[in-house]
Amino acid sequence: MAGRPRRRALRGRRAPVEEPASAAAARSRALGLLGRRDYARAALEDRLTDEGFEAAAVDEALAALERERLLSDARYAEAAVASRIARGHGPLRIALELKRLGLAAELVTAAVDAGSADWDGRAASARRRRFGAALPKGAAERQRVARFLLARGFTGRQVSAALGAAGRDEFEELELAAED
Repeated sequence: MAGRPRRRALRGRRAPVEEPASAAAARSRALGLLGRRDYARAALEDRLTDEGFEAAAVDEALAALERERLLSDARYAEAAVASRIARGHGPLRIALELKRLGLAAELVTAAVDAGSADWDGRAASARRRRFGAALPKGAAERQRVARFLLARGFTGRQVSAALGAAGRDEFEELELAAED
C-alpha cells in the first residue's frame, strides 16, 4: 500500500461526464441508477441532466429504456404507493407526493385506488399503532388523534371512521370550524 497513491472520495459528487451528448453513456448511467432503486421518468431525467448529460441524449436513452420496459412510471407509482402505505400514510399525502415527483395525475389516481381499498381500516390501524387499541376518550384526545391522522394524509371521513362512533359528531364540528 505504500507505493500506491491515495484517492480522495468525491463526497457525493461524480466526475464530469466525458460524453454529454452520448445517449449510450446516458443509458449506461440510467441503468446504474435503476439497478439500485426504481425511479420515475421525470426524476431520472432530472438526475441525468444534473450530472451533465444533454437533454436530447437523456430523452433518447430514457425512451429506449421505456420501450424495453426497464423504466415505467406505472410500476414506480405502484411501488411508491405500497411503500408509503407501509409507512402509514393516507391517500391524500401519497397522491401529493407522487404528483410532486412529476407523475401523471391518471397514474397517481390509478395507483392510489389500486393500492388499498380499505383506507378506513388503514386509518384505524395507524391510530392503533400510534395511540394504542383504546379509542380516545376526551375531546382533546380525539382532536389530537384527528390532527395526527389528517397530517398523515387521511381524509376527514377516514379519520372519522378511525375515531369510531363517539368521535364522528365532534370531528364534523372540527371540520366545520376549520372551513370558517
